[in-house]
Amino acid sequence: MMRGIFIRICLIFVPALLFLSSLHSPALAASNEDMQTLGMYYEKDDLVVSATRNPKPLSQNAENITIITAQEIETMGAHTLVDVLANVPGIQVNDRGGPGSFDDFSIQGAKNFHVLVMLDGVTLNQLADQFIDLFGIPLQIIERIEIVKGPASSSWGSCLGAVVNIVTKSPFEGKKLGGTLSFSGGERGTRDSRGELSGTIGQLGYYLFAGNLTSQGFRPNTSVDQNDLYAKLRWEFPEQGSIQFTIAYDRGVAGDGDTSTDDYFSRLRRSHFLSTLSFNYPINDRIDLDLFLRTNYNKSLDLGNLISTGEPLSDIMGHEVSDGGSAKITWRGGMNTLVAGFDYDHLDIDADPNLGRGVNLFSDKYGVYLNDTITVGDFSVSPGIRYDRMRPVGDFYSPSLGVAWNPTDKITLRAYAARAYSLPSLFSDATQAKVINVQSGVETTYIPYLWLKTTFFWNQLSDVENSSTGAIEKQLKQGFEVEGKTVPIFNFSLSAGYTFIDGKNWETGEPLTPFPRQLVKVGIYYDDVQRSFRGALLGRYACGNSTWSTNAKSSDMLLDLNLAKKVFTRNDTAIELFFNAHNLFNGAQYTLDNGFKNARRWVEGGIRFNF
Repeated sequence: MMRGIFIRICLIFVPALLFLSSLHSPALAASNEDMQTLGMYYEKDDLVVSATRNPKPLSQNAENITIITAQEIETMGAHTLVDVLANVPGIQVNDRGGPGSFDDFSIQGAKNFHVLVMLDGVTLNQLADQFIDLFGIPLQIIERIEIVKGPASSSWGSCLGAVVNIVTKSPFEGKKLGGTLSFSGGERGTRDSRGELSGTIGQLGYYLFAGNLTSQGFRPNTSVDQNDLYAKLRWEFPEQGSIQFTIAYDRGVAGDGDTSTDDYFSRLRRSHFLSTLSFNYPINDRIDLDLFLRTNYNKSLDLGNLISTGEPLSDIMGHEVSDGGSAKITWRGGMNTLVAGFDYDHLDIDADPNLGRGVNLFSDKYGVYLNDTITVGDFSVSPGIRYDRMRPVGDFYSPSLGVAWNPTDKITLRAYAARAYSLPSLFSDATQAKVINVQSGVETTYIPYLWLKTTFFWNQLSDVENSSTGAIEKQLKQGFEVEGKTVPIFNFSLSAGYTFIDGKNWETGEPLTPFPRQLVKVGIYYDDVQRSFRGALLGRYACGNSTWSTNAKSSDMLLDLNLAKKVFTRNDTAIELFFNAHNLFNGAQYTLDNGFKNARRWVEGGIRFNF
């Protein structure tokens, strides 16, 4: 099996690499315009907000940050956020049967309940147990995704493993009406319909979205029917400042995977409502004030039955309502950029299991933070600290220190250290899981036509729950990650990422179970602007350690083929046809065989209308 995988990789990449290396003639070499396209992957002036809650150039960030743009998401042929994360180096996604299934994920070995997921800085994790449902986030509204691989508690609070911050699209400027309509259809009744409208009229900007994803599923009990709505209104004040209102609503039903061997059938009905009101005002040239109000409502109904008799086995309804606000002041003076802020959330939980006693919980959570970016020449130093308190969990201090050095315009050196935590489930007596994290890395374009990035990471965890045994223990997770991308030559470009993770019990040395040890992500991209044709062949491979189930499958590389062709363009109007083939060679990749196998090959086609 392994030999077959390596043969496929060689058949794909060796000819491509030989082709690129054979280009000696100046006429065939990459042009200056091609070299500038490295900015897609490495732009020192790109602004990111997720590390310190303040936009600053990527070259000044000490953390390991990956940015995924809306254009890259479209190239992937993705339906959900899980599909996007599956193609990012260092991230392992366990597909349970097709689009919309309950896929779990990890980032450099950090499980999903240790990863903070946000929409424009608003936490989407449920505060009661840190559960996050990525399916209810429509891709069409995303402008970019910022992923911080490592803890960020000094800025955001409960965040032991990583941050996934989804930045939504802004209203079109200089245009009263524009948007996109798209539809795709595929096997097993899979349909994805999306529509968005955006524009600016006077001082009012608007963005509206509606979408539906439906599928019968590609494994038993993985069908899905999901509806999404999103709206953003922004009013720009005549002189300076703005006020913005957003509302997001999604509702759907999905199967929980093939559990027929356990004589059990489960489906989850879910709905989510999020509304925000934000105010931004530059007090002067150096000081900005940001105020933020939010309300977040989650409702779920888990319906379980015995297949053999139809007898109800579980019927659990849960409500979680979180209301809160934030205040932030940013001060820029000389070589300093200082950010100070306050966060508050009030939590109201109502769980009603028919087979047990109802649970009602109330809690308050607040935090204060302070961080700075000190820039001296080519050096940027970023100290930060935060204090959090939540009843009945307790309090926690989260310090961090990062350094970024740019000795030339072609290289960035980074080092970062932090102490962080994640909140436990409020339904248990567990305490916060804690981590001490150290990481370092280098990012460079010294090699012509190539961008490279390497990161080493070391995590000492305590009071953390083993996801397989349930035991509270100390753990060690360490490893390294290497990424590389080329500039386009003859419209072709390549990408590759390799992550090695060593996870074990800190005290006994026993390997963590089950645990991804090696992750490989590869891609070949083609983009012919003149012919309006583009395509991508994306591959992902995961290898577990010796503790994986004997029935696990980790020897196949899953490949997706995505093609698109514009058939009509005029001014701002374009019609594009696209085709996607998922899991091209019917690969199998899963950690267990208890009904959570990945989807086999399936294909779809669609049309996209931009105006």
